[in-house]
Amino acid sequence: MPDRTAHHLTFRLRLEPGGDPRAPGGAITVALCGHWDHEGPCRWPHLTSAHTADDHLEVNVRLTCPDSDRETVLARIEAALATGFLLGPDGRKTRWTVLPDAPPQP
Repeated sequence: MPDRTAHHLTFRLRLEPGGDPRAPGGAITVALCGHWDHEGPCRWPHLTSAHTADDHLEVNVRLTCPDSDRETVLARIEAALATGFLLGPDGRKTRWTVLPDAPPQP
């Protein structure tokens, strides 16, 4: 198995009023695993947490991946957040905007 490196990323989002703060994490899991409710271990083990800070939602992602997969994993996470929405299991759509002044912190 290739060597895995731990990464910690932080994103700042503006969540639409009434939005589910878990939705961005769900979007990340879908991007990395295909669905938030998947069988077996994650190809790229990750843990996403979110909390409200001032006027935004701070999303933290901790993950491990082989160095050779780093660019792919980061691109998937950034693309998932850039879509700006997730349709949750309850059918509710949550929308957000990635704040431009907050690039991911490796």
